[in-house]
Amino acid sequence: MSGVLNATHGKARRRLAIVGCGSSGLITLKYACDLLPDWEIQCFEASGEITGCWGDPYPGFVSTSTKFTTQFACFPKYSANTSSAPKCEKNEFFQGDEYGQYLSEFADHFKLKQHVHLHTRVEQIEPVDDGDQWRLTLVDNREGTDQDSSEDFDHVIVCTGLAAVPRKIDSTIPQLTPADIYGPIPIREKRVVVLGGGESAVDLADRLSKPQHQNEVYLSLRSGIRVSPRYHPVRGVPSDFLRNRLMLSIHEDLRNWIGQRFVEARIRYQWVFERIFPSRVKRQSESDLDKVALESRKQWDYRLTRHAKDDLFNMFHNKSDGFLDSVAKGRIKIIGAPKDNNFNSFEGFSGDASVSFKPDYVIPSIGYRMQLQHLFRGMLAFSDFFLGCCHVRRANVHLVGYARPVIGNIPTISEMQSRYVCKMIAGLISRPESIVTDHAHDLQAQQVRYQAFQITNVYPVEMFPYCDRLAGLMGESLKGERGRGMLTWCRQQLEPATTLHYLSPEKLPPQVRHPPIYLPIVLIAVLIALKPVDWIYRLWLRVVAKRPSGL
Repeated sequence: MSGVLNATHGKARRRLAIVGCGSSGLITLKYACDLLPDWEIQCFEASGEITGCWGDPYPGFVSTSTKFTTQFACFPKYSANTSSAPKCEKNEFFQGDEYGQYLSEFADHFKLKQHVHLHTRVEQIEPVDDGDQWRLTLVDNREGTDQDSSEDFDHVIVCTGLAAVPRKIDSTIPQLTPADIYGPIPIREKRVVVLGGGESAVDLADRLSKPQHQNEVYLSLRSGIRVSPRYHPVRGVPSDFLRNRLMLSIHEDLRNWIGQRFVEARIRYQWVFERIFPSRVKRQSESDLDKVALESRKQWDYRLTRHAKDDLFNMFHNKSDGFLDSVAKGRIKIIGAPKDNNFNSFEGFSGDASVSFKPDYVIPSIGYRMQLQHLFRGMLAFSDFFLGCCHVRRANVHLVGYARPVIGNIPTISEMQSRYVCKMIAGLISRPESIVTDHAHDLQAQQVRYQAFQITNVYPVEMFPYCDRLAGLMGESLKGERGRGMLTWCRQQLEPATTLHYLSPEKLPPQVRHPPIYLPIVLIAVLIALKPVDWIYRLWLRVVAKRPSGL
């Protein structure tokens, strides 16, 4: 272990265990050290790194969210200014090991590594006696050792995250995992079927379809998917920078109805939108498609969007820049669901003819098995955590990093969760008195809105409305500059949405204090005009429809 565990401690000194030391674990450790100075705090990480699964995951990695929106508010380094470089350089996004370097600098800056025990896997978490404490079974993962030990803690925060163990399927055909695809030996000259429509599935299919690999690649979908390029196809800036608080303040039902039609129209009539909303940044396109392929790309973009299984802001979006190009060029063939577990025959996608063939490999990309059930041996269920972080019956166990944004990123959500959880442990804010009732209402609202998801296994959220809710529970709100409160608030409604807005602008570095406003003035005017409609609709929902409120 990287350090000696303190097995003896005074009765007055309480102990906190943080399980996992990726981005969620690190930010939790930072706030725990800030808010619990008299506690003994230990963080356990199974691997030999503190950068988690996204520190340097595979060759060619590019983050789906920008550096500006992914960075922690307590450690801002990146502005929302755009680069004039070609899109293919993706300078506004983390690439390769850049995010891992950012996390390492973060840990060094706040002197967190002294609390971290690397190569230490938490095998089991069980209650001690009446449940006032938790006993962690620890395994030394270093090569040549297999030593078990146990430690008792007053509180536990689990930060192992969503990217756990990929789910497998029953099939006689050989299966590949993401580790096989991203490994040093490429898959070449094979016929492969990727199952699933999530971000991992799209990325895997695109990687396998590169011309140099000469694979025959199929993507098997049960419904359409939403592919959102990192750069907005009309404005030319990162899509993150067009998402502001004014837009997010419109009720999701209205945003879904208007947004779906807006996206479909933009796909079909992009040239019209380019005239109405000229590009903010003149960039060289990374696409080398000819006119025929461009038309095919447009058709597939429209078909996949049109047949998506839920509304625009009610399902996860895939951030991919090359996937639709690969489909347009015929390197990825879209097919429907398999007819049986033999995976030799598939339905056609949205009315296409059925297809039959024998693949060399099947790659299931249909989600992950969380480690939570294994850690607690089935004693705690994910669905029993209010807002995805507070257990409704046990006040001394929490989760950070398990809320999954339909659009957004997990690290900055984790920062808000960690602040909320650590403030609650420190006694700076109270645990909700009606947490059981609040949780039941929240689950009902989740089930109404996110009908395509199995809410017992995932907690989908809209990033900034969810962060605003946590801020409200902490008694916080958007911060304005002294003497310019209303002006700052108005700017915050139009700037790219960020958790930096919860901090006083005077405390921020100059480069992040006043980001540019990228949303066109025409759309700003439309959103302002929609606000009275939004107010009337919300009143109708409360008084007439009596729909449960949620995220």
